[in-house]
Amino acid sequence: MRIYGTPPSGLVRAVDRGDRRVVFLGHVLATERELRTAPIRELPGAYSCGIVTADEVELHTDRAGQFPFHISVRGHETLIAHHATLLAALHSRTPDPLSAAIQITCPNVLALTMGRSFFTDVGRYENVHHGPVLPLREALTEAVSRRGPGVSADFSGGIDSTSLAFLAAADGPVDAVVYHHEQLPAADLDAARRAAALSDRIRLSVVTGDRETLPYQGIDEAPAVPGLDLPAPGLRAHRSAAGLHANVPGGLAVPGLDWPAPGLLACRRAALRLDWARRSGGPVHLTGEGADALFQPPPSYLATLVRHGDLRRWAGHSARLSRLRQASALDLALRAARLAATSHGRALRVLARSLTRPPATTPPRPADAVAWWNVPGETAGWLTPRIRRELADLAADPATVRGLPPGLTPARHATLASLRSAAAAQRFLRTLGDHLGVRVHAPYLDDAVVGAVLDAPAPTPDPSRAKPQLADALTGLVPEPVLTRRTKGAYQAEEYAGARAARRRIAALLADSRLADLGVVDPAAVSDTLTRLNAGAPVPLSALGRLVALEVWLRG
Repeated sequence: MRIYGTPPSGLVRAVDRGDRRVVFLGHVLATERELRTAPIRELPGAYSCGIVTADEVELHTDRAGQFPFHISVRGHETLIAHHATLLAALHSRTPDPLSAAIQITCPNVLALTMGRSFFTDVGRYENVHHGPVLPLREALTEAVSRRGPGVSADFSGGIDSTSLAFLAAADGPVDAVVYHHEQLPAADLDAARRAAALSDRIRLSVVTGDRETLPYQGIDEAPAVPGLDLPAPGLRAHRSAAGLHANVPGGLAVPGLDWPAPGLLACRRAALRLDWARRSGGPVHLTGEGADALFQPPPSYLATLVRHGDLRRWAGHSARLSRLRQASALDLALRAARLAATSHGRALRVLARSLTRPPATTPPRPADAVAWWNVPGETAGWLTPRIRRELADLAADPATVRGLPPGLTPARHATLASLRSAAAAQRFLRTLGDHLGVRVHAPYLDDAVVGAVLDAPAPTPDPSRAKPQLADALTGLVPEPVLTRRTKGAYQAEEYAGARAARRRIAALLADSRLADLGVVDPAAVSDTLTRLNAGAPVPLSALGRLVALEVWLRG
């Protein structure tokens, strides 16, 4: 076992337990005594661990997937590492075109993403550890209190990050920060100021964005962000995300990001908050990442109501969701009924058939969310015919569907996929924070908090309230105006403005496309989408961001 470089403080801990050496990766919030005596998989925090004896290595990963293990086998040699890029360097692995296609078109189809990295023959180990199921209120309060007094926190004025700040304020003053763009406001600033006025322990600051902090700016140059001294994002970022930047055997430097994080495109905006957190001097900065995944019921839960025969709620909730999502209540109800009768395997076969047909250009509708997943036809049209066939073959392979647990519902699938995405987003924020000198934590992604939601009986959603499970758990601890806020900051205007401002840079990436070299995309098809974007037409912007992040990452 070897650690390359110097990991950030507290990210790696090790302890001897009899004839076992236990190595923890992540945020282990245990005391030294707990580390040596408490059950290994019941410690507070979010962490993966390796249990090493003379004969074997046993691995367990955290519930959300913030701290993955990757595996590569070559001949009689098996290597395990947190960073897939390290294994790719040591075993001469190359980027995987199929993983790139999945990332662009269907990143939320768990059967296709589980066990994969972005390198050929480098797998991702999937074996989460389970601890005791705590009440959500207890799990959350401990997750925050274990970070200690004096933390800083994001503070949008909504229920997610703002609730964490109020929980932390029980132990002392909290420096809080809200992001604001004057030309493209996201409706968070006023809510944050109202919420901060409810406690004399919340000290609110505002960081302000401008044209240069819009997403996509600087994607072809070194990011000009305060305190961040990095080359262009991607494989050339040789100072590792986890601080593992020493040379590996042969003089090869360990790259910084081993996955094409979409957060790369908005790193200047994120760095504003994190550089402020560094200057605030707190030991840890808290983010609300993970709350949407855990507490925002996906519309596909309507199918669960149908399966359970709860037809009164099915009809009533379809009507309520129709008003919230500006969709037809009848359309939502009928889609839910069809979804209730659609198995996961059948959904994969439908996906496979759709990939072999000419791509549709019909824009997605709000009701499309009542499904196992939603794959916009326009994004499939970006892929080359060959890679679409390979992706279809993978989706139709019976072995693919067997990779998921039996009894998985569409709603649980959506929650797990969203949780995985949140963990990846937090992993990027933690990476950026490490470079800036600030420790970034997400208490909602702690193992005990995730377990309190996923392992307890699922509550029946209430469309008339925002995240009722979270609000009920924190009643009396967080002011009611915070728990009852229905609006949420919307940053889509910044995404569109940034993409349009960077259209020439994006076009230049496509003109010399690494994804095209890999046989993944047809640049002309993506250029058609860019033309529509510049004309003001709606486009699948999230997918475009993932594609651009891949292009930037591959230029390492």
